Amino acid sequence: MEIKHLIFIIALIGIIPLAYFLMLSQRFTKICVFLIPFVLTQYEQTAINFLSNPVFKGSARGYEISLIHIIAVALLLSMILRRWPVKFFFPGVIHYSIFFFICLLSMTASPNKVYSGFEIMKMITFFFVFLAVANYFYITHDFDSFLNGLAIVVAISFFLSFKMKYFEGRVQTPGIFHHQNSAGMFMCLVGPLFLSRLLNKKEYLFKTFFYLSAFLMSFLSALFTYSRGTLACFPLGCFIVIFFSLAFHFTLKTLIVIFVTSLLGIAAIGYSAPNIYKRFTQASGGSAEMRMILKNTAMNIIRDKPLLGCGVNNWGIVAAYPQYNPYRANDTHGRFRKGDFCGPVETIYFLVGAECGLLGLGALLLWYFYYLYQAVYQAYRWRKTDFFYLLAGLEGGLGSNYLQSTLEWCLKQQINFCILFCCFGIIAVLIQGSHEHTTLSYLELLALRREEQRKQLQMAAEEAQQDQLNEEQQSQMLEQ
Repeated sequence: MEIKHLIFIIALIGIIPLAYFLMLSQRFTKICVFLIPFVLTQYEQTAINFLSNPVFKGSARGYEISLIHIIAVALLLSMILRRWPVKFFFPGVIHYSIFFFICLLSMTASPNKVYSGFEIMKMITFFFVFLAVANYFYITHDFDSFLNGLAIVVAISFFLSFKMKYFEGRVQTPGIFHHQNSAGMFMCLVGPLFLSRLLNKKEYLFKTFFYLSAFLMSFLSALFTYSRGTLACFPLGCFIVIFFSLAFHFTLKTLIVIFVTSLLGIAAIGYSAPNIYKRFTQASGGSAEMRMILKNTAMNIIRDKPLLGCGVNNWGIVAAYPQYNPYRANDTHGRFRKGDFCGPVETIYFLVGAECGLLGLGALLLWYFYYLYQAVYQAYRWRKTDFFYLLAGLEGGLGSNYLQSTLEWCLKQQINFCILFCCFGIIAVLIQGSHEHTTLSYLELLALRREEQRKQLQMAAEEAQQDQLNEEQQSQMLEQ
């Protein structure tokens, strides 16, 4: 038995005491949810890989179990043991099940089914993360713990990026992430969420300053990546948030926040304008050529295997075949080194289309745009509540990520894929809540019910005491 197997067994055994610990107090559960974003960014550092192949350049490189999975299962188990009304079916689960089933079917065409299993395992384990956070949000409506955790992650990443940029002299800084594109996609998702909180939620000055700082740090972290996709898509997400905020929450505070953040953003962009100009005008021509080669290779696979593709997570193998990638045989620049796996196509939609066929691509788009549509639709229904900012922010974040996915494949990487699940969990809960026409969480309803029961018992006790006094008075009158 290898040491990693022993660690894995200990971790599995630890799920039960961790779940019991989370049962002791709701405060412990809040801390657990607060830590989820940070634990997620440490995915690779805390992952145990089984049958892994680190040389393989796929969206999953082994049968991975990470700390985030263990925490999610423990959180879910603790809620079950508390007898909270845990749900295993949320809006959007059917759409994800269709996508998962087609990915499973695509394994019939996989030249290496073990590598396909890597991705299937990832899809299953992250679904448990979705269930854990969605149930927590559904039962408690405590979105702040998760958002505060995201803000702390952004702050850590920003200070690391600042250090890399100004003390180490790095041009593109990934911060806490392993690549600048991954960092950029993360910031494009959470930045609009912080901006929406500023624009649409009334709160104390400290919290306003806290989320203003989080938004500015997410913006600067995105800027420091100098990823062209991020530089183009981050402003788009913010514009979407501003549009919906002005449409539904046109207030003086909204205008002030837009004015202040716009001035700060223009100042930062003006300061970085020379580097941004160089990034767009002096980018390597080889990068654009390689993107085109991989796109053409993906199209060749789709034409040959239009329904189910070449097998989920098998792009790295099949894209090296000469019938799909004739550029490999005529490589004079050393881009395709003999014996290496082919790198991922820099577009998630071409990647899924090649691996899972047009059926898989259609299922992915159905799943993605179901939640985007619901974010827009539910924003109108929740426009008069404190939860509107979540939907408006996710409209901008998801729109930004989906557009950026036409340029980069990072949304299938573990960290971005899992944070996307968490955001889908927020939308799913608000869909469910609006259908039940309530903004009260289960715990709030339970507290009201208990308070009502307490009052009823108190009234019954007072009535019994009054009856007893009346009987004593009557007995005294009879004696007299």
